[in-house]
Amino acid sequence: MQTPDTYHVDQRFFGMLGLCRRAGKTVLGTEMICTQMRAKSKPVLVFVSDEASGNTKAKLLHKSAYYGIPCYVIDADGARLAASLGKSGVLAAAAVTDRNFAAALRQACGIPD
Repeated sequence: MQTPDTYHVDQRFFGMLGLCRRAGKTVLGTEMICTQMRAKSKPVLVFVSDEASGNTKAKLLHKSAYYGIPCYVIDADGARLAASLGKSGVLAAAAVTDRNFAAALRQACGIPD
C-alpha cells in the first residue's frame, strides 16, 4: 500500500472539528470508527493523527478503502486532536458523520474534493 500524504491542519481545522463534536457528528477512537464503518450509517470522512502507530494507520486506511470512506493522515499529535474534541489523553483518530462538516474540514486542510 502506498504511503498516504500528510495534510497540514491549523487552528481553523481544530475549531471546526470541535464544532462538529458539539453537534454530535463525530466518532472517536479506532475501534469505535471501525465498528461504525460496519454499521448502516457509516462515517463520511476519517482523520488519523500522523503520530498514530503504524498498525493503527494501516488498519484505518485499509478499512476505509474497503468501505469507500475517505481517510486522511493529518499532521496533528494525538493530544492536540483529543483536546480539540474535548477529551483528555491521546486520540489516534476521529471520524465525521455529516457531509457538510466533512466538506468544511476538507477545505480547512486543503484536501481537494
